[in-house]
Amino acid sequence: MKKIHFLLLLIPLFSFSQTQIQGIIIDNNSKNPLPFATITTNTNFGTLTNVDGRFQIRTKQPFHQITISYIGYSSVTLPIAKNNKFITVKLVPSVENLKEVLITAKENPALKIIRNTINNKPKNNIETALNSFKFNAYNKTLVTADPDSISDKIDSVFILQKGKKKFLKLDSTNYEFKKEIKTKHLYISEKISEFQFQKGKKKKEIVVASRMAGLQQPIYEFLAVTFQDFSFYNEYYTVAGTKYKNPIAKQALKYYNYKILDTVKNEIGHSILIYFKPKKKQPKAGLEGVLFIDNKNFAITKAIAELKGVVNIKATQNYQFQKKYNIWFPNEMEIVLRKGDTNENINLFGGTVKFETDKKNDSIQTSKTNNPSDITYFISKSLNSNIKINVPVIVKGSSATIQFNDNAHKQSKEFWNNYRTDSLTDRGKSTYIFLDSVAKSEGIEKKISIVRNILNGYYPTKYINLNLGKIINLNNYEGLRIGFGGETNPNFSNTFKIESYIAYGTKDKDFKYSLGISSRLNKNTNTWIGGNFTNDLKEAASLDFIAKNTSFSPVNPRNLNISEFYNYKTINTFLTHDIQPNLETKIQLSTGDYLPVFNYQFNSPSKNLVNYSLTTASIGFQYNPKSEYMNSPLGKLTIKKEYPQFTFQVTKSFENIFESDFNFTQINARIFHKIKRLRKATTNILIEGGIVIGDAPITHLFNATPNYTYKNPWIKRITFAGKNSFETMGYNEFISDRFAAIHISHNLKLFKISPKFKPQISFATRAAIGDIDNLEYHNGLAFKKMNKGYFESGLEINSLFKGLGLSAFYRYGPYKNPVWSDNLALKLTFKLNLGF
Repeated sequence: MKKIHFLLLLIPLFSFSQTQIQGIIIDNNSKNPLPFATITTNTNFGTLTNVDGRFQIRTKQPFHQITISYIGYSSVTLPIAKNNKFITVKLVPSVENLKEVLITAKENPALKIIRNTINNKPKNNIETALNSFKFNAYNKTLVTADPDSISDKIDSVFILQKGKKKFLKLDSTNYEFKKEIKTKHLYISEKISEFQFQKGKKKKEIVVASRMAGLQQPIYEFLAVTFQDFSFYNEYYTVAGTKYKNPIAKQALKYYNYKILDTVKNEIGHSILIYFKPKKKQPKAGLEGVLFIDNKNFAITKAIAELKGVVNIKATQNYQFQKKYNIWFPNEMEIVLRKGDTNENINLFGGTVKFETDKKNDSIQTSKTNNPSDITYFISKSLNSNIKINVPVIVKGSSATIQFNDNAHKQSKEFWNNYRTDSLTDRGKSTYIFLDSVAKSEGIEKKISIVRNILNGYYPTKYINLNLGKIINLNNYEGLRIGFGGETNPNFSNTFKIESYIAYGTKDKDFKYSLGISSRLNKNTNTWIGGNFTNDLKEAASLDFIAKNTSFSPVNPRNLNISEFYNYKTINTFLTHDIQPNLETKIQLSTGDYLPVFNYQFNSPSKNLVNYSLTTASIGFQYNPKSEYMNSPLGKLTIKKEYPQFTFQVTKSFENIFESDFNFTQINARIFHKIKRLRKATTNILIEGGIVIGDAPITHLFNATPNYTYKNPWIKRITFAGKNSFETMGYNEFISDRFAAIHISHNLKLFKISPKFKPQISFATRAAIGDIDNLEYHNGLAFKKMNKGYFESGLEINSLFKGLGLSAFYRYGPYKNPVWSDNLALKLTFKLNLGF
């Protein structure tokens, strides 16, 4: 089985008794399977066939008879003998039953029920109909297999030689697998949570206990994965991390066909079973299933959604009627993933999944019918309890949709036993013991920590996380910059942090360094106070933000041709605070000395300066309105990165305070939006700009992020493309004290030419406009105004070889150069792929 997803490789089922019977229901005439036919035992145990017409009944209570019903067909009652293992049932169409359904209306009667269900969503959806609610939820997630579905015989392997079968060896794979799976699952994790909801805010989950086999501290990102939506009333329903159009969305009738299957009893009356299926076949498997709809208030009483492809997925939601509030409240959710019978692609957690089959050797034959991967499956089940409706609930920081208590992974056995709504079986206990010992001997927890931190640009040691971005860099002023740096991690302290780095440039032969300390004042609001001293270089006239950059790139290829830097030696003190988890702010006070390390002099009627001092106060905001976060013992983690994202900053320089030489105000802003298109194409839109009010040195103006050099011969101009930079604009060709720019790129989905060769084509267009007052104050560096508007467009072909690609951009408009080759930029592109 191919690597599906990192999470699925880690991650078995609540212990069932022996399967009593399996079977398939088909049409007597066409032999086609009948999906979601109703099957009831004589003991009133009920189930439905799946999308392939197959069913299996597992129950501890003995039964000797089943009844099968399906709308438009005559019902059948069959005796079941103890030796029945698999049966095929053929249903005969019934003209009378069809007439009862079809003749009563001019259109499909299921459509009227669906319309009523859609119209009644506001009063049946608990998140719109109720002012507040809270409940406890117990979740168990496993990867396992049913021992009864595995043969315990040792299979024979033969080789064909000259047309004759010759015994080669015995294959005990199934035998050993059954022996193991009888005593333990492949994996198990548990979670106990309290859910809170307050009208007007997002639902919040507080995890009070969590346990993952093999790990002392769970993988918090995994526990935040949405396997299935809590509510079946949203416009889109999420299954295995992928959104699908809900069959009761506003425009659902355009996308789905519906059919009445049956009517069954519920707690207050009857539910109508309506089968839904996509009208059009899509490149990826579509959602189909059954809605149980109350015939009085048109509320969902149960929902089953299935996906059939290389992976078969079945998501089930059960609702319980709350008589006092006249509403159906979800009380149980279950999702099962198992290997499918088709080659149809399917989306899991945002990626397309395929199972690869082993290459067959025609000369080798085996008597084995199934591999362990064929019968292994993933299941996650949640049971809700202690439901309280319209009680006082105050949800704080609702964009932090998940909050882990610090002691959640340290709860006692007594705590778990008190809160479990489903017992932990002997197989579950054995799984914990076995995997805990394996993980400890193989250092699994340490490997997971390394992966998590590398993705954020750090390599973890016991007490310090080393900053990978500080090890090596290149630019035209320092040459090769070699450094070392990092920060203390929670093993050192949860409330105190030390950050430091040192670097050396082989070309300028000088050291740069920084040392900072900070202390956490409040965990829930992510409030830190701290200070640092820094002696380093920064690109002159760059758009700068004090917010910490969380993106990681070990080398910035655009730096290779930058030579206009300034040295700064500053003392800073700062306070960071989350007004809301998705609204972060930082206040910083700074004072220090600045020296441009290129030919520059600020010469105004009142000032003649080469080096100068600045005392500044800055406040910055980062607002990601649609993103969601988790408060974990590791700190704040992003669990849902959404767009748009807004960055805003104001900096004020105060003249004559700590010998500061300038009095100006700088305002910087950035908006980034990503639109996810069909077929995995994406459109990125970046709008950024700034304005300086008052006289400021060139180091604190704007260059619009150029990335072109006019070297000769022309072949020397082929360098690396930057990220959101103007590839045809010369370095410091334009300087502005107010500017705005827009970058638009459209990225097509990967062309999967081979498993290792997956190039991607991107189209980009960029434009900028700017101006500057008192250009004559800035001496030594020749530059122009950009008040007529700057334009370029181009094409990128990324990931042609080992992350490398090619791009071509052309400059046009008012600033087009007279020589056409001076408008053309050919660049190498590089995209880092860590392989996770």
